[in-house]
Amino acid sequence: MTCLKRLLTTRKPVVLVTFTVLLSLLLPASNALALEPWRNQPLPSSNKNPLVQVHDIPEATGVLTIPKDQFQWSSVFDMASISSEDPNSLLPTNGQSSESLLLDGEIYRAAFKLRYGLSEQSDLSITLPFIAHSGGFADNAISGWHDIFGLPDGNRASRPDNSLNYRYQRNGQNLIEINQSTKGLGDIRLDYRYRINNDSNDNDNDNDNDNDNDINNTGNSQIKSLIQMGVKLPTGNQDHLTGSGATTLSTSIQLAQTHIANAKDWSWHASAGALWISGGGLLNSIKNDWVFYGSGGINWQATDNIALKIQLESHSAIYNSSTEELGNTTGQLVIGLSAKISPSTVVDVYFTEDVVLHSSPDIGIGLAIHRSISRH
Repeated sequence: MTCLKRLLTTRKPVVLVTFTVLLSLLLPASNALALEPWRNQPLPSSNKNPLVQVHDIPEATGVLTIPKDQFQWSSVFDMASISSEDPNSLLPTNGQSSESLLLDGEIYRAAFKLRYGLSEQSDLSITLPFIAHSGGFADNAISGWHDIFGLPDGNRASRPDNSLNYRYQRNGQNLIEINQSTKGLGDIRLDYRYRINNDSNDNDNDNDNDNDNDINNTGNSQIKSLIQMGVKLPTGNQDHLTGSGATTLSTSIQLAQTHIANAKDWSWHASAGALWISGGGLLNSIKNDWVFYGSGGINWQATDNIALKIQLESHSAIYNSSTEELGNTTGQLVIGLSAKISPSTVVDVYFTEDVVLHSSPDIGIGLAIHRSISRH
């Protein structure tokens, strides 16, 4: 058990990715019916700002549920690099407080999700995350990326490469100060989803032999909807930024047109939701009780086994702060693809970039493996 814990909380991304891939592929495969129609699913990304990700704002889930009595396993690995400083040394005027913020480091998150079909219209899932913060290794590569495309680098060049320094100061008091690597179990999450449109063809359109018939089915060109409800439990450590120290409740509506009429290779999805954060926990004195979030994206099925995807994600400010990193509405662009590598396994690869400056990490990469698994 100790060896497993060390493996899951390692700060070496290659080791963590290798373990994530092997764990997913070694699970016993089931038939493809338990695998959600992969072409239309959103990419499983979210804002990995170290002071935001602890609240685990839910990612878009799509509108299709797992068939009754079936299981789906997902392993998701995310790495994000942030380098942002807001030396907003405000004098206390008009009721404002002086505050300054420095976020410089890399965030690693490995999440393991098991989803079970409760009925033909609903499913239940549990997500077990492991989170690590370190100085990382990617500063030089990211600086080069930003130079090539003329993107702002958040003053990355003015600080030592591959260093970890999270610091938030308010009214002269350090409320957060982390300069040593941390790791550990994150906040466990439970989600329930209910599909409003009860179309028996919704969940079995992933068989390649029936693909054309399903696309031409008039039901699949209609807009579908799903309700999601979730609870996040404070099982992580807020002092290490692996958890928030607070319980959150969330609900959202998911919308999608899984096949657009007269454009059978295209689909779109959108979501909107609200998150309630309980009292206590990280930066409780400036934390907002309610956060609103949403996303939208389009997918294009480029080949029988590959779909290209792009989506935009946003949420309202979690904190009452004058800093851009904490007090502004966010905007994150996600670009990636999904590839079906077997009848029971789909792989997502994606990249993230902050389109609203400083509101999310400078850049992130993600790898997800989804696998329908046998009950026996």
